[in-house]
Amino acid sequence: MRYISGKAMKGRKTYYYVKDSTTGEIQKQCTKYLKHKVMQNRSVNTVKRIAMILPYYMNYLDECKLTLADVAALKYAGQSEHFYGFLMYVKNGRHTESYKEVTNNTANSYLQAVFGLYGYFHRNGELPYLSVLDDRNFSYVSEVGTQITTTCLTYDGYLKKNEHISRIATKEDIKKILSACRSNRDRLLILLMEETGLRIGEALGIRYTEDIDFEKKRVYVRYRDDNANQAYAKYAEERYMRISDSTFALMNVYLAENASLFEKNDYLFIVLHGKTKGSPLSADTFYATLLSIGKASGIHITNHMLRHYFADERRKASWPIVEISKALGHKNIATTEKYLHVTPSEIEDAQEEYLKKHATNVNISDFL
Repeated sequence: MRYISGKAMKGRKTYYYVKDSTTGEIQKQCTKYLKHKVMQNRSVNTVKRIAMILPYYMNYLDECKLTLADVAALKYAGQSEHFYGFLMYVKNGRHTESYKEVTNNTANSYLQAVFGLYGYFHRNGELPYLSVLDDRNFSYVSEVGTQITTTCLTYDGYLKKNEHISRIATKEDIKKILSACRSNRDRLLILLMEETGLRIGEALGIRYTEDIDFEKKRVYVRYRDDNANQAYAKYAEERYMRISDSTFALMNVYLAENASLFEKNDYLFIVLHGKTKGSPLSADTFYATLLSIGKASGIHITNHMLRHYFADERRKASWPIVEISKALGHKNIATTEKYLHVTPSEIEDAQEEYLKKHATNVNISDFL
């Protein structure tokens, strides 16, 4: 592949670039856009993902013998054909040397990243507006009852979404998982995630000296781009969640029993054994731990499954969707809706309950 991505550190920030592997020259447009995403305080993982995708598109452009400006200058039909071609290029696995086919959802997400690139240079006055994208107005009611209308860019050519129904964890599953944990560190991490809905990057970035309010039993999520374990919050914002008394007690036991390891490290979750003992726990090590716990408990568990569990339990407890969305750190309520698993029987029960309380009383004999 001609175009590849890389990264470089400047101070505490990580910058990504795209370069021509045959000449070693930096691809200026992609690199400029990636720098812009860093300046927007987008998470390191988000920028890293975009940096992975852009070389795929630049290689596709190279095959088509086109530039960004050439594509932007095409008429509607030409752009439609071009971007459909990219979707199939990715779908069929031609973007990598392994030629491994990907899902429709993955192909669509790659194209969304590419549209972000074009959108940046359009707003910067360097490229014309893509004719395949439409401005559409969406209206919704805010938390305080205000009608809000916003404009969003839409594209009608995405591939049909793959329906994915994730397994829903139960309280009994959580008990089995906790019983299969080999350390209080693992128990604490599982409990913290299922109680707060934290992302794995958010949980592993917690520093017990700064992010724990021991008086109010709160855990804070704070954005940092210099975590030693490369665990990052998704957005440059702060939020906090109250944890249960029992989880708070377990946290104190865990801190006390590993006190010597915390003398030179203030990350809450650390490696407990081996050569790297005492260093911040990485996401890869955590994923390996989840596999081990899954084998011991007989339950395939993921960190995403714990976030779904959190969301669904709060829904059952009658939390408003806006509150669930804020707790999960979502920017869009539509994302939160995908986390909620409402069954047909629940809808039927809710309808029956509503009809008991609110159905209009009509005397049927009046119509006979």
